[in-house]
Amino acid sequence: MTNATPKSPQPLLVLLVDDNPIQLSLLRHLFQRHGHMTIEARNGAEGLIVLATEYPDVVVSDCVMPLLDGYQFCRLLKDDRATRHLPVLLLTAQGTGLARFWAKTCGADRFLVKGRDLDHVVEVASALAEQSSKPRTAHAVSRLAQENFGVDAIQRRLAQALEQRLVETALRDSIARLYTADHDTARLFRGFIEILQELVLPGALLVAYLGEDGVWCHGVHGASASEDDRRALEAAVAGPDLLNIPPECRWHPASDDDERRRSMRDPVLRVLPANTPGFPTIGVLAFLTERRAVEDFERLFEIAAEELGRLLSLEDSRLRLYHQAIRDSLTGLFNRKHILDMLGMELDQCGRFGQGLSIMLVDLDHFKAVNDRFGHAVGDQVLSVMAQRMVFGLRKVDQVGRIGGEEFLAYCPQTDLEGARALADRLREQVIVDPVPGLPVADRVTLSIGLATWQGPEDTAERLLSRADKALYRAKAEGRNRVVG
Repeated sequence: MTNATPKSPQPLLVLLVDDNPIQLSLLRHLFQRHGHMTIEARNGAEGLIVLATEYPDVVVSDCVMPLLDGYQFCRLLKDDRATRHLPVLLLTAQGTGLARFWAKTCGADRFLVKGRDLDHVVEVASALAEQSSKPRTAHAVSRLAQENFGVDAIQRRLAQALEQRLVETALRDSIARLYTADHDTARLFRGFIEILQELVLPGALLVAYLGEDGVWCHGVHGASASEDDRRALEAAVAGPDLLNIPPECRWHPASDDDERRRSMRDPVLRVLPANTPGFPTIGVLAFLTERRAVEDFERLFEIAAEELGRLLSLEDSRLRLYHQAIRDSLTGLFNRKHILDMLGMELDQCGRFGQGLSIMLVDLDHFKAVNDRFGHAVGDQVLSVMAQRMVFGLRKVDQVGRIGGEEFLAYCPQTDLEGARALADRLREQVIVDPVPGLPVADRVTLSIGLATWQGPEDTAERLLSRADKALYRAKAEGRNRVVG
């Protein structure tokens, strides 16, 4: 009993391109044995002619051929809007050298070295056809088909393809150079917008980034973009498959020269997600420009979105690592090292400009009893809740961090001792108003607070903290739930 040859559930139309008649015959019989239909061409030029009237599901092409080789053929397919999404599998007998590199740079979807087992070619070609998200449609006509496939037209298209690759490489390089050791997020995206706006305007360009602190959104617009156009871009960015949050975008006008002032005749709005494969969308590139510009520079816009995704992923990782380095993982407040560093910088400002400053050392009363009675999980919840109440109880200019188990440090710029006392008393009263989740309703966690104020240029952070610590000790000794300073 012989084993039946497995058949594909969906027969494919495969374009085979090879100048070797024996190899072409082998591939033809192989694909037909698996239930697929084939059409054939002897080189890349004939393949282009075939694609003017036929609409295959996948292309399987040799690399080394006369007139137009497989790399050039693939490059022309991928640079043409009519065929760019057609999957291309390149085959070669050369498994070493630059063959694999050229296959990748010309845009081939897969690259295989010819071997004895040609069944693998069918498997890979079938997988590429199944994975193709945008199959070619019958109404799409290639550029070369419109130019009658003359030798001059092919040479011109190859030269344009090479120029396109140079432009793409320059665009990638320019965007990659934005990410330097001394950049900040705002400067990073301003640089990206400056690079891209020459392609987009007249019209408008918007870049949005969803980070830990919310949506960062900046845009630039030409004189031809109206307020309604800008609002439409903002609405598009907040779509259900993108950021899902309406951004508050900062718009900046472009330079007001003749090119910027002309009106758009056929405007098109495009939104491209900027993300890293396998991760949620954290950024978006959106623009409004002429339809002709979208068609001419479509691949450049896609590359810009890809590179923006890389930038955003790097920036997101950098910010997350930075936040981990300066934040207490339990409460989200600044950790000990960072709050003390910030206090040191604030004292430098005081010495330079003669401003006042006071600090608070805050301790949760009887916190050990909370851990003993209810467990450390409840204790962690109490710490987190009380930390957030401190943040809301202080002013925006004040900074607070966790410096020990249940001990916190806050500093209050341009505040004398009496002002700090009033602020601390108000904070102490506010935190006990509502019950603490995890504790009995009648239980309240109170605060003991020790104060100290900066006494002039000869004063140091160590002395300031020592005085506050002594005041906190007195507050504990005098019965807790009080402010001493």
